Amino acid sequence: MISFETYQKIQELYEIGLSKSRIAKKLGVTERTVSRWVTADETEFYEMKNTRFFYLDQYKEFMLEQIRACPQIKTTNLYYKTQDAFADFDCPRSAFYRYVLQLKRDYGFEKFTGRQTQPREDTPPGYEAQVDFGQSKMLDMYGRQIRVYFFCMVLSYSRMHFVYFSAEPFNTGTAIKAHECAFRYFGGRTQTIMYDQDRVFVVSENLGNIIFVEQFEDFVKEIGYSVVLCRPWDPQTKGKVESFVK
Repeated sequence: MISFETYQKIQELYEIGLSKSRIAKKLGVTERTVSRWVTADETEFYEMKNTRFFYLDQYKEFMLEQIRACPQIKTTNLYYKTQDAFADFDCPRSAFYRYVLQLKRDYGFEKFTGRQTQPREDTPPGYEAQVDFGQSKMLDMYGRQIRVYFFCMVLSYSRMHFVYFSAEPFNTGTAIKAHECAFRYFGGRTQTIMYDQDRVFVVSENLGNIIFVEQFEDFVKEIGYSVVLCRPWDPQTKGKVESFVK
């Protein structure tokens, strides 16, 4: 749905005699949109806008659940997720995008801007933890050299840390088990946890559209924290845990 300013412009240009095609070209909208609003009054405009927003309210909790799990989720990806989850979902993308934008503002989810280019300030207690994986060669009890894999979690404020060792490479299941052990050790979990885009957690990433491994996504929703993803080997964003891995 168009903005009220665009609606007013359509009305004004039509009144001075411009054709619908010229109005569409001038305002960057479709001719069909112009035809829809040239004869509509303000009451009809607001009724239509409020109706669409009221319609999307029934999907509000689902959208918030997805946003809380991954605050940087692209609106396009959220649109497809909502479409897949609800067979009766039917809403124009433009109206959906405006609704999600307002929803993020109302609930304090800032737009993800990519890699930060200035030093990060220390986060408050209980807000953030950082996770990373590592591996090393060690000697077993028989003096044989073996490879050991480990999961590290560091609390950003206190620098308190936890390590979980494994004789096998981590998969989603063992990574989730390591999280559970870390939460028991710390006595709780932080509001957000920062990760690399590791295959243990992420199926794919396409132009910012993050698709989590289903088992991991279910775990995040169950525990109730937010996921922040960053580039691998990036000391500017998750240097605390990378230093610990070393």
